[in-house]
Formats: sequence, C-alpha cells, structure tokens
Amino acid sequence: MRPALPFAASLALLATPSLAEAPRVIADTPPVHSLVVRVMEGVGTPELLLPPGGSPHDAALRPSDARRLSQADLMVWTGPALLPWLPESLEALAPEARSLALLETEGWEALPLRHDPAFDTGPHDGHGHGHDEDDDHDAHDDDHGDDHDHDHDAMHGGDAGARQDPHAWLDPQVAAVWMEQLAEELARADPENAGLYRDNAAAAIAADAGMSDRIAARLAPLAGRPYLVPHDAYQYFETRFGLPAAGAIALSDATAPGAARLTALRERVEAGDIACVLSDPETPADLVTLLREGTGAATAATDPAGLGLTPGPDLYPALIEGLAQAFEECLG
Repeated sequence: MRPALPFAASLALLATPSLAEAPRVIADTPPVHSLVVRVMEGVGTPELLLPPGGSPHDAALRPSDARRLSQADLMVWTGPALLPWLPESLEALAPEARSLALLETEGWEALPLRHDPAFDTGPHDGHGHGHDEDDDHDAHDDDHGDDHDHDHDAMHGGDAGARQDPHAWLDPQVAAVWMEQLAEELARADPENAGLYRDNAAAAIAADAGMSDRIAARLAPLAGRPYLVPHDAYQYFETRFGLPAAGAIALSDATAPGAARLTALRERVEAGDIACVLSDPETPADLVTLLREGTGAATAATDPAGLGLTPGPDLYPALIEGLAQAFEECLG
C-alpha cells in the first residue's frame, strides 16, 4: 500500500495553478515575446526563440533551440517576411504544433517594403518623398511598381511576404490587434483560461493606447524635420506618429550599403539637408560616424528589435518609449 501524502501536500496538489497546464508557447523575437508574456500573465511563461542580442535578419537555429521548438504547443512568430527559414524548421521539428504568424493575421494595415533607401533625394520640405533617377540603388534595381502598391489587403500572408515590411510591431495599434489575435489563439488552445487571456490583452492594449497618445503629443512638434534611419525598419513607427524619414543607410533587411549610396547620403548631410542620423545595434557605428562627422547633424541610439533590452512584459513598452525618446533627442 502506498503511503498517504501529508495533508498539506495534498492541498498543494489540489490547488496547483493553471501554470502547470499552460500551453508550451515559443515566441520568435523579443518584441513578440513581450506581447505574448503580457497576454499569458498569470497562466504561463512563453520561451524566447532567438538568443539575447541575436538579430532576426541573420538568425540561425541552434541545437538547443531545435529541442525547445520540438516541444512547443504553439509557435508565435512575426512571419516568413522576417524569418524565412522558420517554416521549414517548424514543419520538421514541430509538425503538430499550432503556428500563429502575426504578419498573416487580419485587422491591420500592412505597409510595402521600400526597396529604394533614398526616400527623399532633394531638399526636404516635410512633404512627400520622391525618387531621383540618378540615385544609386546598390545593385537593387528592382521593379518598384509592386513595392509601392497600396492594395494592403493583398499584403497579408502567402506571396505577399516578400513585398511586406515585416517590422509592424513598431506601430502600437498593430501590436494591439496582434494581442487580440493572440488571446483568441490561446483561448482555443486553453479554453479554461480564455477569460484571463482576453482580460490580459485588453489591459495591455489600454496601457499601450495611453502610451501611444502621450508619445504622439510629444512628437508632433518634430514633424517635417529631416532624418536618416540606420536601416529601413521604422516605417510603421514613422507612419503612426507622422515622422517620415528622409532616407535610410541600409535596406529593410539591414544589407550593407555600397560606397555610392554612402557618398550620396554624406553629400545630403553635408548640404544641411539632414538634421539627424539615427543609429541601431544592427548598423555598424562607423557608418553613422562617416555620415555625420564634421557636420551639424545630431545622432541618437535606437533599438527597434529590442536586442539590448531585458526580455519580459516591460520590453515592448520600453522599446516604443525608447524610440520616442531617441527621436526627441535627435530632432528636438
């Protein structure tokens, strides 16, 4: 006969929280992981797939990542436009796992890739951005007709992935839609905690809406001031807060720019057409120095992928707030 458990231990087993039964969830990047943590608060803790400081643009799956992925019940990830290698890994390692590719969800407006990093090649007037036919494209002589197609309904999922700007988390309103979608996906996987998932999402969305309103008021006076982004990852933030960039040092995938591209940008900075050159962890610091050294252009550090932030529920608000502070510092 097996010995009876002590009374206190029996009560502890009966009172075991839903954490032990929570779906095993993996999120791909720090911003997405932060959104998932917030929605799962009080139920479980998702794991982060990419290592701390690891760029999604050049990520590679480690053996330890493969083991964790094989145990997942749900993979929450940005989408193939950011991590094109992940679908094959999911199929091989976790064929039974549910997959939520956030870029393929509905209810938000996707933006097309800007393949030409010269958004504005003339004197900046704070209005629309044109393309100069003499500008160097660094061997990216793509057909831009499709890239500037504003049929946003066609920008979700499937073949649209290659044309879609994947950095959509930089718009808090997009993140709000994603958290709603995530809460519903978790509710389907874990009906017992459906109410908590939805309540958590609603609370996080409300908090982010207040933050977004405050940031919009702070950034409004900066509209029309010309600046360069380190790589073309900021379009959703620019659009949400009315601060279109004058150009980018590198393309959306952080591909290194060519000499002609850098020369053209340097000429614009020297001419006084650029007030600020932002930096980020994925762009070599010497490129920013090269562009602004000896000029009056300011600079400030940004971290659009949260590579230098501590993973967790506070990462996403800190990321958006950090971007706002960098814009204020550089353009103020």
